[in-house]
Amino acid sequence: MPFTGPLEDRIAIRELYDSYADGANRMDRAAWLAPWAADAVWKTHYFEQKGLTAIGEKYDELMAPVTTTSFFTQICSIEVDGDVAKARAIAQERLKMEGGTYRLTGRYEDSLARIDGAWRFTFREYHVMYEELPGVGE
Repeated sequence: MPFTGPLEDRIAIRELYDSYADGANRMDRAAWLAPWAADAVWKTHYFEQKGLTAIGEKYDELMAPVTTTSFFTQICSIEVDGDVAKARAIAQERLKMEGGTYRLTGRYEDSLARIDGAWRFTFREYHVMYEELPGVGE
C-alpha cells in the first residue's frame, strides 16, 4: 500500500516536502537545506553528496547560474514505520539561466527519519525521467 502509518506522521512528511519545494522555488538556500539530516546522502545521475555541508556546497554550485526556478513535487507514496519512513515523489523542475532553461523531471526514492521530533531526509536518490538541457528544444 502506498500510504501507511499514522496520519499525523504522513502529514508532517508531506509538509516537509512542501517546505522543501517552497525553499527551492524561492531559491532560499537555508529553507532548501532545512529538511535534510546532518548526515544525509543526496544521490543523482551526476553526483553523490554525503553530509549537509557537501549537499549545501553542491546546491551553491548548481544554483550559481540560475536566475529563476520553479519546482513542483507530487508525492506518490509514504510508508511510516515508527521513527523511519520511505517515500517516493515525482519532481518537475525548470531552471532559467543565461543560455536557456534546464527542464528536468524525475523520481525521488527517499528515506526519512524522525530526528529530535522532526522528520528529515536521510537519503534521497534521484532517477531521471526527462531531461532537457538549456537551449535544446526552446
